[in-house]
Amino acid sequence: MSYPFSPQTDPQTDPQVPVRVKVKNPAKRRLITLINIAKQQLNIDEYVYRAMLTSCVGKNSLRVMTLSELEQVLTHFKQKGFTPHKSPNKQSAKGRLSPKGGKAKVAEIDKIRAIWITMFKQNIVRDGSETALDSYVRRMSARLNITNDIAKGVDSVAWLNPQQAYTVLESLKSWHKRAMQVRLEQLGIIELKGYDKVLTRYLENENLIKQSGES
Repeated sequence: MSYPFSPQTDPQTDPQVPVRVKVKNPAKRRLITLINIAKQQLNIDEYVYRAMLTSCVGKNSLRVMTLSELEQVLTHFKQKGFTPHKSPNKQSAKGRLSPKGGKAKVAEIDKIRAIWITMFKQNIVRDGSETALDSYVRRMSARLNITNDIAKGVDSVAWLNPQQAYTVLESLKSWHKRAMQVRLEQLGIIELKGYDKVLTRYLENENLIKQSGES
């Protein structure tokens, strides 16, 4: 699956990577720390995160941003619901939450979870929990007959093998893309090709989309 950018591990945006290049400006270092906390608190997937940075200031790395640009990014995350010193936002009380990204046995499973959470944040699905995602996977895998048993689907997203995960991922992306296109078309923006292009355009116009939905 191609993306509109190629995320690279960044010591300033990945707390698990040793920091080799220190940011000397205390104000800039503080903003980078807050943005990292916001990313974790809002449970934003890496490729969505990079797209959000690019849509905000035209750069996808915090280290190369000016102080003003970092402030713009932080303001954007606050508009998304980030509150400093607040415990991480739970997506749904209806079921268990998805584990952190990067821990799945199959890479596509992490992408499925990330898209599901994004769809929840965009009010496309009503429940962003792992329990709700499992229900979707069960229905979709049975409908697509990826288990060679039309009467039975895969009971958990975590149990998908690589081929099954790819099939479910592509189905979920198609649903997400259609939902975003409908909202973009209401603004007169027509995007017909490419999931990543539609996602990027949606993120660029998210505030207008919200205003349109409230009117």
